[in-house]
Amino acid sequence: MSRSPLPPLKSLHLFSVAAKHLNFSKAAEELCITPSAVSHQVKNLEDWLGCRLFEKSGKQLILTAKAQTFALQVHQSLDQIRQATCEITSYKNNRMQLGVTSAFAMKRLMPALESWQLANPDIDLRIRMLNCEDKPEALELDAVLANQVDHVGYQSTFIQQESYHPMCSPALAEQAKGLSMQQILQTLPLIDIDQINIGALWMADKHLQLDTTPQPIFFSHTLLLLQAALYGQGIAFLEKSLVQNELASGELVCLSDAGFVPHHTAYFFSWNKNRRHDPTLLKLQNWIQELFA
Repeated sequence: MSRSPLPPLKSLHLFSVAAKHLNFSKAAEELCITPSAVSHQVKNLEDWLGCRLFEKSGKQLILTAKAQTFALQVHQSLDQIRQATCEITSYKNNRMQLGVTSAFAMKRLMPALESWQLANPDIDLRIRMLNCEDKPEALELDAVLANQVDHVGYQSTFIQQESYHPMCSPALAEQAKGLSMQQILQTLPLIDIDQINIGALWMADKHLQLDTTPQPIFFSHTLLLLQAALYGQGIAFLEKSLVQNELASGELVCLSDAGFVPHHTAYFFSWNKNRRHDPTLLKLQNWIQELFA
């Protein structure tokens, strides 16, 4: 059985870096591995090729005569592979399509978008607001901030749990002073999302049983619910990360630090695996994580 004419690609990459530095320790530092690992891979490549690649001249590491031409050709070949990878994964155009829920897009991304654009003027960030039925793979999204994407073409990393808390306007918070949470929920108006009723789930999670069960005013969307809470129309059970700006400005008051965390819901940053090595994607992920910090 004949041997493959192609040397181990890992060894070629390490050799190329070592040839650039002419120092195994500096090559190891660039590659985030140990100098012994570099030496081991170079030895493997020398064994495969049947010739020496490095030799010492005093304390200085130098390339052998054969290795000098070989190092140049390996470097050029690896550079061509990098360029071809950029082309097939669309790295060159710096375009990034991010899918995100409409409420988070409006309340958290939009206020921070100017600072992102100032820091990254060369990146063409395109934001698509998602609904529950949207499939990221069908929309060919590069990245998604929502629940975890369950698709073989995407990889996800956990960002933060969703935590819901009772919140209201400062005027309603004044009326709630001195009252227990049970009294607050029985005497003040409640507002909630239609067909979800986070308020009822929050109360069940906290084992709160009301003597009377007020009928909430229901809204069809989180943005409508939030606006109603800001107008003082009732106590809303809102996701804390979503309304950080309103809490910081005092437009909303959180009535309880005890949150309700729904099962199977959390913020995940997911990305198309075709772009997993794209530096533009890393910048976007770091920015998203800063929004939650």
